[in-house]
Amino acid sequence: MTRECPTLEQYFSIYLYFALVAALTLLITLVSALMPSIKDSPAKFLPYESGISSKTDLMHKRFPMRHYLVALLFLVFDIEVIFMYPWAVVAKEIGAFAFYEMGFFVAALFVGFAYAWKKRGLEWD
Repeated sequence: MTRECPTLEQYFSIYLYFALVAALTLLITLVSALMPSIKDSPAKFLPYESGISSKTDLMHKRFPMRHYLVALLFLVFDIEVIFMYPWAVVAKEIGAFAFYEMGFFVAALFVGFAYAWKKRGLEWD
C-alpha cells in the first residue's frame, strides 16, 4: 500500500486561509501604526462599569513580584492538569513506560513547587 504525496490543490483552501489571516493581521498592524490613538483624557483611566476611580499613579510604581509568581505557579499547575487528564484516560493502554514518564513529569513539577516554597515565594507578608 503506497501513499500519495499531498498536492497543492488538495490543501489550497488551507493555504489560502493562512495567507488571508497573515495579510489581514499585517494590514491591521500597519493601520494601527499609521493612525495611533493619542487620547489622554481622564476617562481613559476610569474602570469599566465599576464606578470606582482608579489611581493613575499605579502605572508608574513597581508591581510586586509575588503576583507574577502566583500567576506563574497557577499556569504551571493548570498546564499539568491539562497534560495529566488525557494520560489518565488512556493510562491502562499505554503501559509502564508512560507511567514512569508521568511520574518524572510530576516529580519535576514538585521540585519547582518545593523551590518556590523554600524561597518563600508563596508568603504574603
